[in-house]
Amino acid sequence: MGEYATTTLWLVAAVSCLAGAFGGMLGVGGGIILVPVLVGALGVPLPEARSASLISVIVTSLGSSLVYLRDDCVHLDKAGPLQLPTILGAILGALLGTWLDPRIVAVLFACLILYVAWKMMMQNRAKGRAAPHPNVWPWALLACVGGGMLSSLLGVGGGLIFVPVMALLFGTDQRSASGTSVFLIGMTAASSAIVYSRSGLLNPLLGVFAAGGIFAGSQIGARLSRVIPEEKLRVIFALVMVANAVLLLNKVAHGQV
Repeated sequence: MGEYATTTLWLVAAVSCLAGAFGGMLGVGGGIILVPVLVGALGVPLPEARSASLISVIVTSLGSSLVYLRDDCVHLDKAGPLQLPTILGAILGALLGTWLDPRIVAVLFACLILYVAWKMMMQNRAKGRAAPHPNVWPWALLACVGGGMLSSLLGVGGGLIFVPVMALLFGTDQRSASGTSVFLIGMTAASSAIVYSRSGLLNPLLGVFAAGGIFAGSQIGARLSRVIPEEKLRVIFALVMVANAVLLLNKVAHGQV
């Protein structure tokens, strides 16, 4: 397990703060931003970056959920039934993540989030919310199992799956989709982090600095979501997904995953 200079740890905290702001605002946890930066810019090994990110996602969920719950932007009637398949997917993904080559998963994940970004932009062009899917629950449960697996394999919270599930399948507004997603990702990340910790892949010091930075950022991000129009939130969400798909594919091409 790697040891890090104090300067590196404070850089991790600063980057985590920015990731937390985006994660809290968009409901994605921040891990999808944090992991590529930790690995690509700061040289953190992928297993440690993934585990530290999951710890940070737990903190993001706790911090941002308080704001969203206070604003009545969490659909508990939907989050409750979706929590169990999400946790099961996360545990399965974490078990696979201890031995599976992540490059294949990264490519599939990049393709998936590009598709979701396109769907979100098409929804924006339609000038309104998506109509609820007629057979929403089977698709939502299946998507959450997949989201849980991908979140633990890549060290992200799963918000890139959960936000579109809420917005595109259930037809919720963008802020409620973000609020419900950020509520879901906490248990997802906790389940994954436990598996990685038992496998010796968790660096506690790195996790503490990442979690501290991301908590501060998540508070800022959740409050920013109050004042940014829904259409702009959707555009920002789609752009963040496209950027991270490109980062993931670039990392695979250069052997960094």
